[in-house]
Amino acid sequence: MDFKQEILNLLFTSQDDWISGDELAQKFNISRTMIWKYIKSLENDGFQIKSKRSAGYQLESGYALNNELIEHQLDQPVNVQTFKTINSTNTYLKEYLNGHSLTRPFAVVAEKQTNGYGRFKRDFYSPEHGGIYLSLAIPLNNQPLNPSLITTSIAIGVIHALQKFFPEQNFNVKWVNDLYIGHKKIAGILTEATTDLESLAPTELVIGVGINLTTQDFPEELKSKVQAISDRLPTDLNVIAAELINNLLSVLTDYEDGHYLQEYRQRLNLMSKQIDMQVGPELIHGEVVDLSNDGGLVVKDKQNHLQTYYSGEVQKIYF
Repeated sequence: MDFKQEILNLLFTSQDDWISGDELAQKFNISRTMIWKYIKSLENDGFQIKSKRSAGYQLESGYALNNELIEHQLDQPVNVQTFKTINSTNTYLKEYLNGHSLTRPFAVVAEKQTNGYGRFKRDFYSPEHGGIYLSLAIPLNNQPLNPSLITTSIAIGVIHALQKFFPEQNFNVKWVNDLYIGHKKIAGILTEATTDLESLAPTELVIGVGINLTTQDFPEELKSKVQAISDRLPTDLNVIAAELINNLLSVLTDYEDGHYLQEYRQRLNLMSKQIDMQVGPELIHGEVVDLSNDGGLVVKDKQNHLQTYYSGEVQKIYF
């Protein structure tokens, strides 16, 4: 038996209660001295554990990740791997997929990224004790992909997960994959796919999500563009990770019917706004008038012509 993990599991499921050293020692049939050593080892791993004479131990919510704590909260089997520090969860996952095939989803979650990236390989600031950085690979099993609907559905799945923990916040979407509060970005979503080299058919969908939960000390060049959702963590990071994974898997089960698109339209911070959008080598200027039923951005130009775009980057919004 992995006593250290079992002690952590028990403390995690009893976070509102104190558990005495005697109770832990009796449950696992080991000495109180050994219990104390395992508690200290968990603290060294980053878990915040309160201790009180005559009361025992209590786990506080924090940023330390543990794969078993996440897996136990999931609605379906998912392999989870956690890291204190990683270069990039998406990079790690795609390198893993180069030599492995998946029979079920695989999630990589990190407390910090040293080389996190978003669309167009732009850096994504990913400090420890401030955000959550998660990538999820899903085997496609020869299912066809609709990239526009997948990306828009994922945005709503992430919002639903965050709304559970931050109900006071009004989350908006900047087409196609950035989440905002007001005029500042709080999360980025990157959707990629791995392909079979012979058939060129997509084999796995890889979703990367980076969220500024409580990050405060942004680099100077980012302060006018990004912000954190809150100044405090509302629950344990393992709980947030599990909720994100559950919501992503749930929304992707029936994303093709577009049932979430009306909510996406309501949350779209571009609606009725003038925008500049880079589409390949061309800079487009126009007014966003709708989101098509297949996830495209409908833009009206100066001649009142409508054009639907499925790729591109909105570079400026005229609020």
